[in-house]
Amino acid sequence: MILLRSCTTALLLSLAAVQGLAAEAGRARVLTEPVYVRPIYGAYRQCGGACLKSGSLSWFCGVRQQCSLDCATAPPVRRCASP
Repeated sequence: MILLRSCTTALLLSLAAVQGLAAEAGRARVLTEPVYVRPIYGAYRQCGGACLKSGSLSWFCGVRQQCSLDCATAPPVRRCASP
């Protein structure tokens, strides 16, 4: 009986871990390179942000993309994230 409980517990824990990984994979966003010069054609979104050492920054992403700024690196990493 104790062996059955421990096997069941191990199975449930492994299933929870697999579901957690699947949820993270579903939430993973694809990062693409930003555009630093205003695009002439197509729809775009102007992004902006600021880092302490670099000051204010601006870049352009697609309309449906989200802006992503990482100030932890030098130079700061500006990206466009697809939801």
